[in-house]
Amino acid sequence: MNIAHIIPYSIGYPLKTHNGRYDWVHDIAVKQAQQGHTVTIYGSPHSSVEGVTTKGISDATDDTKQNNTQTFRLAFAADHEVYHSHFDNLHYAVADETTRPIVFTQHWWPTDETILAARAFAERAVPQNVWAVPPTQFMYERDQTAGIQSRGYIYHGTDLSFFHPSDAPRGNRLLFVGRISPEKNLDLAIHVALKAQVPLDIIGKVAPKNEAYWQTLLPLIDGESIRYLGAKSHAELVDYYGTARGVLFPSDINEPFGLVAIEAQACGTPVMMKRGGSRGELIKEGVTGFLCNDEHEFVSAIPLLDGIKKEDCIASAQRFNEETMVQAYSQLYETLTKS
Repeated sequence: MNIAHIIPYSIGYPLKTHNGRYDWVHDIAVKQAQQGHTVTIYGSPHSSVEGVTTKGISDATDDTKQNNTQTFRLAFAADHEVYHSHFDNLHYAVADETTRPIVFTQHWWPTDETILAARAFAERAVPQNVWAVPPTQFMYERDQTAGIQSRGYIYHGTDLSFFHPSDAPRGNRLLFVGRISPEKNLDLAIHVALKAQVPLDIIGKVAPKNEAYWQTLLPLIDGESIRYLGAKSHAELVDYYGTARGVLFPSDINEPFGLVAIEAQACGTPVMMKRGGSRGELIKEGVTGFLCNDEHEFVSAIPLLDGIKKEDCIASAQRFNEETMVQAYSQLYETLTKS
């Protein structure tokens, strides 16, 4: 199949810094090419991805939206069989310029702007050729309520050959991995660890916009019981996942997914998550981790982590392997192109 992935003009490979959305695009494109598909990524004209063709417009301006719209049109001119967008909603503005199917992975929770764009497109366009791909059943059900067209959900996949269990035993320290931001509830993770008198390691990047929030936490980080380890590469993360007593995932926002939970389980480590949203789809409660409502429940669950089996965590993570995800997208492409 001839597949086009479309990303912003400003994004080029290799990426200068880690970005979950565009790392994901890179990985699925490479996997699809390895399976024999013809794959092109439209974004920066200066990209390079092994096994994948990369293209971009040569006449960019200072207008970001215009550059990205022209990137879509460059892809449409090549008449691929299917277009895979990685924008939140720009595809709705240009979809009537092609009769081919456009799918878009919902890397983030749909905003009001996206919902309005989907509804406006549904009213004006025939045929309906834009299909959302939510990464969880919970998000799919919300799409249906919001009027966003979809054929179902596809779980994100994780490279389980990369995220693997450690030969070393699990230690006593808890682990937090994620953005240092209010919505990720790092403050809750710290208070849980302090109340339970269990040490905690923190891995993540502090963006400038979250500096004020970070300053409120610094007095609690003593370098021993609560340690900040900064940002880490994926290779370094594997070691920290594998030797953690458990991973704390206290975010209570509408996460589109939660790769940290899958990566940790793939490394044989249980996860404690804030109850709600799609988080119940990512772990098996009581078997690979626990869903908690508040600080008290998190603290009470910590001693129970020691009864979680490494093998059960690894088996649970198998539901989210990359090969299954890529195959599911291939089946979706074929269904849409035939219809």
